[in-house]
Amino acid sequence: MKKAYFFLVLAAISVTVICGCNQDGSGSQVAKKTEAGAPVTENSAKSVVVFYSQTGTTRTVAEEIAKQAGADAIELKMVTPYPSTYDSTIAVTREERAGKKWPALENARLDLAKYDTVYLGYPIMYGTFAPPIYTFLDSNDLSGKVLVPFCTYGSGGRKASSRELSELEPNAKVVLAFGISHNRVSNPNVNMAEEVSAFLGNMREGKTDEMLCGGFSEQRPLVAEDSAVFATATKDYAYLNLKPLSVATQVVAGTNFMFLCTMQAFGGGEESVQVKVFRPLPGRGDPQLISVDK
Repeated sequence: MKKAYFFLVLAAISVTVICGCNQDGSGSQVAKKTEAGAPVTENSAKSVVVFYSQTGTTRTVAEEIAKQAGADAIELKMVTPYPSTYDSTIAVTREERAGKKWPALENARLDLAKYDTVYLGYPIMYGTFAPPIYTFLDSNDLSGKVLVPFCTYGSGGRKASSRELSELEPNAKVVLAFGISHNRVSNPNVNMAEEVSAFLGNMREGKTDEMLCGGFSEQRPLVAEDSAVFATATKDYAYLNLKPLSVATQVVAGTNFMFLCTMQAFGGGEESVQVKVFRPLPGRGDPQLISVDK
């Protein structure tokens, strides 16, 4: 699958930071309604979902977050969108990275003064934010805001992009980040709305990644069952060269597996990663790769 491969290629490479710059203040609003069906006006919300979406996957997640959070929503629009083909998009983004010249946006500078909380959404490219997010960050003062990162990806990048956001915006409060793979967004057996609801609840309670990992067992050597789960969940990711070393489990409505692995992707050096896999209850599908995080 070319598209999934593209995002995974991008997720394997590290990035640096930014300059960026379009100064137009207009915003593209995503329509949203309350449960009663009445439109939510800008003045009724103290939170806003700001996002960039290349293929529409991140937009789908952004709309669900805006709906559940009762937030306004603004989609960042590139002046010159990325090409629609895989090879051409790689060429453009490679040039942006090499020159540290981030793409111009139609609405880079936004009026965020009335918002206390900014949900910031993006696809993962080169292991972190898609380049248009750097343009947005460079064009807006987010000091004093609560920043809630959320992302879509091929294999991972949630934790790395959240850490970078904290580094780039030291005067904002960056809280728990949400991430979901493109495959899971499009999977009819995955209840994305339920996952968003659980995330929002955890975020509002001030939970951290460390707190959420508290329900896992201690890491232990793999047995045959663990190896079979890992092999099924990672069968489409052979080019990451993942080798599981140990595993911890967490019983939910199914079972979460946290594998400690080595990864040697695309000719790079070996590095340690955490691979999260979810195995549904019997009869509800195969084990699924949730994320690969450094």
